[in-house]
Amino acid sequence: MSRYAVAGRSAATAATADQSGAVLWNPHSTKIIEVTEIWWFKTVATADNPAVIRTSTRGTTPGSTVTPDADNAFDRSATPQSGALLDLAAWATYPTVQGPYMHRENLPAAIGSGIVWAFPDDPIEIPPGTGLAVATPVATILQPGDVTFVWDE
Repeated sequence: MSRYAVAGRSAATAATADQSGAVLWNPHSTKIIEVTEIWWFKTVATADNPAVIRTSTRGTTPGSTVTPDADNAFDRSATPQSGALLDLAAWATYPTVQGPYMHRENLPAAIGSGIVWAFPDDPIEIPPGTGLAVATPVATILQPGDVTFVWDE
């Protein structure tokens, strides 16, 4: 099993509940991704409410996509077999979330404020053809943020 990490900067979401700022998408047909950490740190001084939720669709035309390669492996041995992708807001059509939310936070209006969700003993599994998102559970903009997903496969 190899450990990977991928990071990027999300744009602001729409001011609508259930809008994703970032999604780790598993496009593989059989491989499961096991997420051990998610980091979210704000780049603007506006309060918001990041949360973790599953997605059942990838959405269309993300603002940007980061494609992990062997450099994202902790041991630098191979690219992720799953073909995992990090999609970042904003999308033409946002991913479909599958609630209820797994984790919710409320962050202050301070640049650099953030959260690290850690699941070292019981990782969150992302089944094939699904994703895991940092999203806003309320009708408030999820502000731009630096996001990191760490996973095993």
